[in-house]
Amino acid sequence: MIRFSTMTTKLITVFGSTGNQGGSVVRAILGHPELSKTWKIRGITRNPKKPDAQAMIAQGVEMVQADLNSRESIFEAIKGSNAVFGVTNYWEKGTLEHEVMQGKNLADASKQAGIEHLIWSSLPYVSKITDGKLPNLHHFDSKAMVEQYITSLSLPASFVLPAYFMSNIPSSIRPSGSHYSLSWLFRPTTQIPMLDVPTDFGKFVASCLAKPSETLGKHTLAASGWFTPLDVCRAVENCTGSKCEYHEVPIEDYQGSKELFDNLMMIREYEYYGPGAQDGVKKSHELVNGIGGWEGFGTFERFLKEIGI
Repeated sequence: MIRFSTMTTKLITVFGSTGNQGGSVVRAILGHPELSKTWKIRGITRNPKKPDAQAMIAQGVEMVQADLNSRESIFEAIKGSNAVFGVTNYWEKGTLEHEVMQGKNLADASKQAGIEHLIWSSLPYVSKITDGKLPNLHHFDSKAMVEQYITSLSLPASFVLPAYFMSNIPSSIRPSGSHYSLSWLFRPTTQIPMLDVPTDFGKFVASCLAKPSETLGKHTLAASGWFTPLDVCRAVENCTGSKCEYHEVPIEDYQGSKELFDNLMMIREYEYYGPGAQDGVKKSHELVNGIGGWEGFGTFERFLKEIGI
């Protein structure tokens, strides 16, 4: 377990602090026995008056407004920070170009402000990893493009790549008479790296904050663990006491969007992260465990119990 030396309190600015990923980062730092003493938190929100922001203020988080569409706004918000956690929301506009623009604004402002450690919520560069076989996963490629831009600026940065959100899964678990059914494009034994975002994501970011020497310029793969469709069904059965049947959907029967299809194929054929995924997740777990101070990683069964399936 890492030993923390006595040091002057530093400041991290967390974008999306009242959202899914940023909120997890705030909680991970506040909930750690040492990081909570060595780091003050400034949260970025669109509306500091909303209840979520006010709740964070009550916990000692400074809340300020900033607009990712404006480099000047970002610069004013992050001035004086030692570290920044950056995340963008592709689905705000639903275009690669818009997300890349926001990410570049954040990178440029961080460079201007002399940020010592930028932690960027990135994703695999799917079109490159697959040699163009999966060209439609724009919300992955956009974040990877920003990562490349950050690197081109020689910014001291760590890159945390969230796994497949557990929250994406319940909509596929459907009541079917007296039991449940799960239908996916995956093989029954496909290994899926899943992430309980509220519970676990912040641990990976906070670990990068605590150990920059081990994470700068590298990928930290933020996965709670690996779970198969059969594991998901087993968790449903344990939580409900009812049988859950898994059905593999033939690829030719798929009727959803191209982006979602490529997302599922990235999991099915490339283990989501691409080459070295299993080893990368293992090393990322070792990083978090080496910091210590948090409970173990979430399981899908625990996630289901928390949402009350």
